[in-house]
Amino acid sequence: MTLPELPAFVHNRNEIDGHRVYRVSGGRSDRAVGCVVLVTIETDDEATARAWVDSVFVALASEPKPHPGGISAAFHIRADGRQVINYAEWASAEDHVEALSDGNGVGSKSADWRRVQNFPGARGVGVERYRPPLAQVHAEVE
Repeated sequence: MTLPELPAFVHNRNEIDGHRVYRVSGGRSDRAVGCVVLVTIETDDEATARAWVDSVFVALASEPKPHPGGISAAFHIRADGRQVINYAEWASAEDHVEALSDGNGVGSKSADWRRVQNFPGARGVGVERYRPPLAQVHAEVE
């Protein structure tokens, strides 16, 4: 699967123009990142954005079978609080496609994930896959 480059406003996992990192799941690992997924959520306000991200962390912590291709996620909230971008690192684009294959998103059909998917004041607007930044690829090869 050929992936496009990240948009210019996304510099790396910790730096997205106009956004600040709120929470990170999964630290740096020795696993190679083969795909970056940007998940964009529009929210009513900053309190909703933070509460939605917090609900994702509850769901992740209770997930009985996390997909092995998921490496990390860094949740960024836009300065006005009305958008969340999850910069998710995956082993490959195929792993991400497989994780979504049951039509439920990356999590199981648990009550925690249903809460994330139906969170008041939060609306999913995009899921896009990209090549990881070139500097990251070089660092992993060295």
